[in-house]
Amino acid sequence: MRDAFENRINLILVSAILVVCIAIGVPLCFSQCEVKTDANDASAATEETTTVETTATTAATTADKPSDEVEIISQDIKLPNKKAQSSPSVEKSEKKSEAERIKAQKLKAEKERQEKLKAKKAKKASEQKPTEEVQFATAEPVEHPASYEAQWNAGYLLAIDNPDKGYKCPHIELSDDDRDLLERLCYGEFGTGGFTGAALIAQSVKCAMVDLGTSDVSTVIRDFRYTGSTHSGTSEACKKAVIYIFDMDKDAVQHRLLYMYNPTMVSSAFHESQNYICSFKEIRFFDRK
Repeated sequence: MRDAFENRINLILVSAILVVCIAIGVPLCFSQCEVKTDANDASAATEETTTVETTATTAATTADKPSDEVEIISQDIKLPNKKAQSSPSVEKSEKKSEAERIKAQKLKAEKERQEKLKAKKAKKASEQKPTEEVQFATAEPVEHPASYEAQWNAGYLLAIDNPDKGYKCPHIELSDDDRDLLERLCYGEFGTGGFTGAALIAQSVKCAMVDLGTSDVSTVIRDFRYTGSTHSGTSEACKKAVIYIFDMDKDAVQHRLLYMYNPTMVSSAFHESQNYICSFKEIRFFDRK
């Protein structure tokens, strides 16, 4: 009985202690919460006051600044938007740079191609015998040049300073085949010379026929080594020139002609060693020296 009574007394004491603790602890917790809340409110109030003061200070500072500085601040605020809008411009600039790069590459390639072509031509020219090595023959000067007007009136197509006044080429009859071959030869030798150029070629062939004692055009081509093509046809000017020289017994120039060549195409020491008579366009004509 005594032990039971002691246990009950102990239980009552413990319960009383718990009640006292609860009675003291609850009000204390509420007071701490209120203190914390008051502290938070005070902190918030302090921050708000600081913000207001900062805003007021900024506004006052901005008001004191010149208008240019205010505009700068405004521009600084808008910078992010400008950056956001600059991407198309950057893309356009990149495209322009790429186009310029491609253009530069094309120009470089074209320059290299021109340089290669120039080098190729220079190499080809160096492999050929230069024209400068051949000294051009010139007609012997005369103290009193002949009258050009008299030569033209006599039917000569070209007038020269020192014509051969004793020159006379006899008549030569052409067969149809020789006439056709000669017309084609005149065109192949000097087709760009028109009527006068073709007449000079025809006179050279006629003089060569007299020199060889033949009227065969193919023999003249072989023995005098005329290289003009006879496979390119002829022209009306060449046909008229053959008639003028052979049928009408006229001459292009008052001097015997045997050789001709184009110095812009080949160099010929042989031709220049002969007796130079005249030039028409780019062709030089010679007699035997």
